[in-house]
Amino acid sequence: METTCQNCDTALVEDYHYCPNCSQKTPLHRLSLHEVFHELLHYFTHADKGFLVLIKELVVKNGLVAQEYIAGKRKKYFSPLNFFMIVAALNLIAMTADGIEEKHDVLKENPQLMQLDAASRQHMIQMYERQYTAINFIRTHANKTVLVSLPFMALIFWFFYRKEKYNYTEHLVAGMYMYAFCTLFFVVLTLLNLITSINTNLIYLLCLLLQMGYFTVFYQNFIGDGKKLKAFLVSLCVITFTFLASGILVWLYMAGLFG
Repeated sequence: METTCQNCDTALVEDYHYCPNCSQKTPLHRLSLHEVFHELLHYFTHADKGFLVLIKELVVKNGLVAQEYIAGKRKKYFSPLNFFMIVAALNLIAMTADGIEEKHDVLKENPQLMQLDAASRQHMIQMYERQYTAINFIRTHANKTVLVSLPFMALIFWFFYRKEKYNYTEHLVAGMYMYAFCTLFFVVLTLLNLITSINTNLIYLLCLLLQMGYFTVFYQNFIGDGKKLKAFLVSLCVITFTFLASGILVWLYMAGLFG
């Protein structure tokens, strides 16, 4: 007995469990909460390419994951873009989970400003207020921050490894896996901070150290040339550029040059 796929109308024989044209499962059942939650669980824990499986692989194999994905093993791993976008969304949730918008009393926090004349004091107060606004913007738009940072990170890696076999897009894919993994570590620590009150500076220090180490190991394995020192120096350049670029943008905003 023949049936047709409800997704693409391809003719199916009776014993087909999946459509040979579009891979949709057949036969389909009517949607239920059980079906929806089953699909969600399957999405994250699928034995071959689930979200959690990818995290384990990024711990154990790091850069080899990107290397194999680019080489053609696309079905083996969770999509780099999906992984990156999910982590970016989780990062935004973590950064705004406390629901508190920080408020500052500039003069109370910076009593030295009282020693300035009125015009200079007002100018400095405006600069501090713009600094707090910029930092709060970064916090409440954390997903956009990682999205903007990634292309520049990939560009720097591509520039230093341009003589290798990978093009810019392939470095971008590697960056999605690598940067998202480190961001996920930051998300976990940030959420733990809501429960345990970890010192915020300690969180940033731990994340910086992890990022430095993970970028180095990831790219050494991704490129496969065994040059750990080069991978370390390029990673240091990428992280330094990110900090300097964000710092310069905040300074320019504080100075009133835009916004």
